[in-house]
Amino acid sequence: MNTALLEATDLAVTYASSRGPVVALHGLNARLGAGEFLSVLGPSGCGKSTLLKVVAGLLAPSGGSITLEGASITGPRPDVGIVFQQPTLLPWQTVLDNVLLPIRTLGMDEVAGRNRALELLELVGLAKFASHYPNELSGGMQQRVGIARGIIQ
Repeated sequence: MNTALLEATDLAVTYASSRGPVVALHGLNARLGAGEFLSVLGPSGCGKSTLLKVVAGLLAPSGGSITLEGASITGPRPDVGIVFQQPTLLPWQTVLDNVLLPIRTLGMDEVAGRNRALELLELVGLAKFASHYPNELSGGMQQRVGIARGIIQ
């Protein structure tokens, strides 16, 4: 049997809250092969974003396991990007610096990263705004900066 591209086994995530534990995921089992497509649908609060955070390595599971290409996901990976529901841009950083954030965080080549960031800003129609700050952009423009940041790796 081929190794799954992404596999979750009995995956669970429970958040602590002032009112007690909140179960976001419990007993999730899924297997996604190369070339397959997966849609995750459900009402607000059912764990869709939590699952994406675990897949991206931004959130550790409370139980079970999750693997990508056979390797356990134990933290952020340079080959996985995420675009959040809200742009989550750093207001004190320029558009270009916000796009470069993953490159700097992961210790990747900044010269190559800068060139790639400028290409992506051109792709999303924001090349002329590289030196602007998030508060100088519309909401849609901010979201495009978040998309560029999510795919820079």
